[in-house]
Amino acid sequence: MLCSHCSLPPPGIQEYVEAVSFHHFIRHRTLISLEEINTKLVFIKEPEAKDTPEGQQPMGTPQVLTFQVTPTDYLLGVADLTGELMRMCISSVGNGDMDTPFQVSMFLRQIHDGFSYIGNTGPYEVSKKLHTLRQSLSKVEDACYTLKVRGSEIPKHMLADVFSSRPAMMDQDEGVA
Repeated sequence: MLCSHCSLPPPGIQEYVEAVSFHHFIRHRTLISLEEINTKLVFIKEPEAKDTPEGQQPMGTPQVLTFQVTPTDYLLGVADLTGELMRMCISSVGNGDMDTPFQVSMFLRQIHDGFSYIGNTGPYEVSKKLHTLRQSLSKVEDACYTLKVRGSEIPKHMLADVFSSRPAMMDQDEGVA
C-alpha cells in the first residue's frame, strides 16, 4: 500500500510487522503469516450519529476499512524480527531460561533458509537485511554452542555475565558499534 500523496509505503509498516511477529512468536513459537497480519487490519466504521434523534439507531451502513501489508514490507519486517529474537535469546539465558535459545536458534535457521531461497531475486532491501539476519543467527548459534559445550562448566548464575559481555565483544570484532 502506498501513501496517497507519494509513491512510498507509509512509515512504520515494517516496524508493525516486526512487533506483531514478535508478539506472535512469544505466544505461539511460530511465524505469523502475511494473511494473518492482513486479517487483523480490517476495521468497521459505524455511521455517525450526529443527525440521529436520541435513542434511535444511526441511519446508513457500516463501512469496512482495510489496510493491506505488502509482501515486501512483510519480508522486511520479518527480517527486522530476527534482531529482536537474538536479543530475546541472550536475555533469556540471563533469566535462567535454557530452552529458549535453542528454540530461537531453530526458528532463525528456518527464517534464514527462507530468505536464502529469495536471495538476490527479491527486493534490494531484502538482500541488505540478509546480512543483519546472518549476524543475529550467528550470535544465537554461538550462545547455543556455549550453553551446550560450556554450560555445565559455568554455574547458571554466572551465565548471564558471560553472555552480557560477549555480544559487545562480538560487535567490536565485526566492526559494528
